[in-house]
Amino acid sequence: MFQAKYSTLLFMCFLFTRFFYLTCVNASEHPEKTVEVLTVYDNTALFSSHYQILTREDFINTSQTLSDILQAVNGLQIRQIGGLGNPVSVSIRGSSSKQVQLFIDGQLVNDSQFGGFDLNQIPTEQIQSIEISKNQAIGVGSTPIGGVIRINTYNPNKDKLKLSLSLGSFNHKQLNLLYNKAFQSNNLSVGGSYLKTDNDYEYPVPQSFTSSNESSIEPLGNNQFEKKNVYLNNQLSFGAHKIRITAQYNEQEKALPNYQNNTPENASSLSSDTWRLSYRHNIYTNLKWLNNVEFEAYQEDKAEQYLDVLADVKRLDANYDTTKTHADLISFFVFDNKYGDTAFSPFIELNKQHFDSLSFDNNGQINCNGISSCDVIAKQTQWLFGSRFEWQQNNGPLSAYSLLTQLNEKNQNISVNQPDAKTFKSEHDHQTQEFGVVYRGSQIKAELIASNGIRTPTLFELFGDRGLFKGSEKLLPEQAKTLSVGLAYNSQVAQMSYSFNAAVYHQQSDNAIVAIFNSSGVGAYKNVSNATLNGLELETKLTISPALSLNLQANIIDSQTNSVIKSFNNKKLPGIYHQQYSVSVNYQFNPQWKIHIRNTLDKDLYFNRANIFESTNGQAGKPAQRRLTDIQLGYTSGIYGLNLNLNNLFSQQYQDLANRPAQGRSIQFKISIQGI
Repeated sequence: MFQAKYSTLLFMCFLFTRFFYLTCVNASEHPEKTVEVLTVYDNTALFSSHYQILTREDFINTSQTLSDILQAVNGLQIRQIGGLGNPVSVSIRGSSSKQVQLFIDGQLVNDSQFGGFDLNQIPTEQIQSIEISKNQAIGVGSTPIGGVIRINTYNPNKDKLKLSLSLGSFNHKQLNLLYNKAFQSNNLSVGGSYLKTDNDYEYPVPQSFTSSNESSIEPLGNNQFEKKNVYLNNQLSFGAHKIRITAQYNEQEKALPNYQNNTPENASSLSSDTWRLSYRHNIYTNLKWLNNVEFEAYQEDKAEQYLDVLADVKRLDANYDTTKTHADLISFFVFDNKYGDTAFSPFIELNKQHFDSLSFDNNGQINCNGISSCDVIAKQTQWLFGSRFEWQQNNGPLSAYSLLTQLNEKNQNISVNQPDAKTFKSEHDHQTQEFGVVYRGSQIKAELIASNGIRTPTLFELFGDRGLFKGSEKLLPEQAKTLSVGLAYNSQVAQMSYSFNAAVYHQQSDNAIVAIFNSSGVGAYKNVSNATLNGLELETKLTISPALSLNLQANIIDSQTNSVIKSFNNKKLPGIYHQQYSVSVNYQFNPQWKIHIRNTLDKDLYFNRANIFESTNGQAGKPAQRRLTDIQLGYTSGIYGLNLNLNNLFSQQYQDLANRPAQGRSIQFKISIQGI
């Protein structure tokens, strides 16, 4: 089944396996020696204010998508336009989605061409845990501006078979199958899912198709979404070796509605096919200081087809192909002395991406004439060098870490259908740094983190499309210096336990990359503004009894931009709520029945950089706000589970972060059978 393009990746994996088998064969003779590397970034007791882990039990029976899970995390905001299947972006502490890094099993999946990622490409049934770091890297890698979301896929260590079926509003249907078989030396997991929905919620159409002079509220047409996903994971252990091989295939098609008049003649769509194959190999040694060496390689191929059809009037076909290749090598050194344990993890990473597009209209292939968009071939090569240092005091409350990286990035772009097209190239070096100190007492944990993160320009921002967007090769990377302080307190009185988490942060960001259009409608990306962010996050959890718990959250952001463009100067950042408050209650009626109720109030949302747009659901002259109430009712008995979700219970419609009406009230019913 594997195509020839995977041969290089597999050959690299074979050479690495053979080399380290020969050099570490002595270690395999002593498998009883297992030394754990100091992993400060995986210790929730140390990083509770800025770092959070969501386990499978937290979301598997209640959340429809990954975005449903993340929107309940304090400090995170989700932006989704047009229901399931449309792009979903996430903001962490006021960041843009391009400033957030998304990892799947340690693999960075952000796109070099446009900088984004598909947040919901993996079904929740195939997720083991989710790690969220709000302003620093997780493990090794460059320091981001907007934090990290790392998804760890399902990998149980015993035989298990699970089936689940979900039905919901707007003709939503989803079927999941997950099977695991544990052998003596390896675990094999196989999963598959199928999802389909009409997404035909009501929408205020400005110009009704039946009467162009009138607006009306109508169910959206041509908004369907269908997705198929297959997942395979095999983990082998023998001697001093631990190998994990993962393969995933994702196929989806999203119909694209016409929001202006909801015409039934519209047949536009965006479909994609994605393959990902990865290989990870850990070799544990019996050397005094070298604990283990990790090699990882993966390749992803994504083919997208965009179709814009309006009856027999027009037709536009566009094909986009993206290939990502990655390889990294990490060594884990551990040193013990009377002052504490020190871990030193030098690493090197290679990332290569290739993007090309090919477009046709009614008249055939589109020529690049300086007016219409152009097809391009774009390439990016990144070499990342760095090291992470971690220190834990012996029998003491202090720990610390630092992360230093050096990034070399080469970019190339050329128009494929323009006579005498010029190849545009750029090369830059960038550095990032992090430093953190943690104090852990019996009931109090405090941390101080300072970081200098970057977000390099995407290929589209650098080179444009030679049409409606022109290139800006001299773009500087977005950069942010962040200082954050976190405090966690835990206590118990009688049968009640109480926890309080607080985080205060200050961020100064420079060189914001923004699209600027001239009077002819031609745009280019420019570094036009800086911004200052001050934030406060508060969260309180109170367990009143084994059956009843209460959770309170508050997220407050104060932002101000400094721009050379007068109308954008001294304004609030658009696209984020500056105030968010929520209260949730969990109650276990008996061993079988439980209920979860969550109410949120989001305030102070601006839709553009000038802060002058008035929301249809806000007050005149004031930023927008929204209220949401969600209820989840669950039943478990033996191998059977039933869940009923009532989302946005008291509001039929609300505006999303782009001021577009979003899916309103919805109901979802899920039945699962586990342990057949």
